[in-house]
Amino acid sequence: MLQKKFTVDFLTKKIKRNEGEVPQYYVENSHPAIISPEVFDMVQMEIKNRKDARWYKTGRNYFSGKIICGDCGSFYGRKVWHSNDKYRKIIWQCNSKYKNQEKCKTPFINEEDLKKAFVEVFNGVINNKEEILRGYEKVIKELICTKDLDEKINGLERQAKEILDEINRCIRDNATKAQDQEEYMRRYNALVEGYESVRKSIEDVENERFERLVKKDRIEEFMNVLRERDGLLDEFDGELWNMVIELVKVYEGGKMVFVFKDGMEVESID
Repeated sequence: MLQKKFTVDFLTKKIKRNEGEVPQYYVENSHPAIISPEVFDMVQMEIKNRKDARWYKTGRNYFSGKIICGDCGSFYGRKVWHSNDKYRKIIWQCNSKYKNQEKCKTPFINEEDLKKAFVEVFNGVINNKEEILRGYEKVIKELICTKDLDEKINGLERQAKEILDEINRCIRDNATKAQDQEEYMRRYNALVEGYESVRKSIEDVENERFERLVKKDRIEEFMNVLRERDGLLDEFDGELWNMVIELVKVYEGGKMVFVFKDGMEVESID
């Protein structure tokens, strides 16, 4: 965005934030990208998701930041039971289980059970690979077509420009003609409020477009994993887990729902 600020007086070098006094310009592709747009989009979506998450923590473990409590929405944390004896066990438990007024009813998850459940769920996906791939080919075509959102954005951009032109006329008139300043400020503030409302609508539609394209990238990445995988899993594969699993939701009674990065949800087999 060019001319976010402008020089009011070239003699004193005084700079002011541009509130519509001079035109602003949005320039695309003004310099080479450091990373690809696809990677940038997915990173921005991940940042947004983590910002909205409760008690999110990073870690080296495959399951850190991946398991969510179905009761309160907090992440599960890793705990070690009987660390110094033969009954040593690694479990995962809601980080907020004892922090809320009402204790979460979701149970702890044994790490080995979680690994076993992933193997079973992923093998179930592999058994239906061809059907899943055919369905995704249709979904990809729908996600790529953003004509409806592009037209909506263009219409809102025109509306924003009209309001901005009116703001500029309002400012010029006030600078050249004697006016009731209270009436001027009411008119000016109403125009600015309308402009901000339209800009917010544009941002919402752009986010919708952005999320649609990110979902397309994730589905394509997941499709590539499925195409390259022929045989079933014999044991837990941490690298594969990171490639295909977005998160696991744990519910009362121990039910686990695996959410793949393409958005597909699969319930574990008891």
